[in-house]
Amino acid sequence: MTLRQVVLLHGLCGSPDYFEELIPLMDADVYALTLPGHAGTEAGPETMDQFADWVLSEMRLRDLKRPIVLGHSFGGYITTNLVRRHPDALSGFGLIHSTAAADPETAKVKRNEAIERVMEEGVHPFIDTMIPGVFAADSDTALIERAKQIGYEMSKEGIISAQMAIRDRADETETVRSTKLPGLFLYGSSDPNMDAERAFLGADRHTKQTVPASHMGMMEQPEREAQLINDWLKEVQDV
Repeated sequence: MTLRQVVLLHGLCGSPDYFEELIPLMDADVYALTLPGHAGTEAGPETMDQFADWVLSEMRLRDLKRPIVLGHSFGGYITTNLVRRHPDALSGFGLIHSTAAADPETAKVKRNEAIERVMEEGVHPFIDTMIPGVFAADSDTALIERAKQIGYEMSKEGIISAQMAIRDRADETETVRSTKLPGLFLYGSSDPNMDAERAFLGADRHTKQTVPASHMGMMEQPEREAQLINDWLKEVQDV
């Protein structure tokens, strides 16, 4: 049986290393992309449309034929943009510890504050605050340190551009609710910044799964998340 092509998009200040334990467990032909401005690359676009168009161009460069796109957090925001603007380029999508909703005003204020802090203090102080904040209080400290080391590879410009794109993104709740593409929504029950209601917005017709993990379940529970993804891939094999 031919393996499904799956594109993985990491979260803010992450890299494909977020999926290092997950990928070998997936029953798929996996392409984990390094988003612009991340992992030592040049600063990326400043809008979600531009990030999505970059992903689309990378898919074409690799000659991927309607892959499934799974996005973690920020990568999920890019994924929902693709679902709305380029649905014919995909055969399915997944939001991994993400949401289809836009930032509320309070979150936009925090993004602006984060941008100002990065401009004034640099990358390391921002990462030292941000990364522990996406893990649960009882998460493995070694995983937190590993994620911080990945984050340290960001440039100031890369963080600022990504934060601007996230801050200004459209609400895609209706996008995922109305799309004919099959979707998978994974939520971590110990996510310090997300509840199930927000994680599953628009997921009425899609597969919803909860894992005992934080916002970083692909690092904390790779076996469980791979099993859920693989089970879902089997369900949509004929789509």
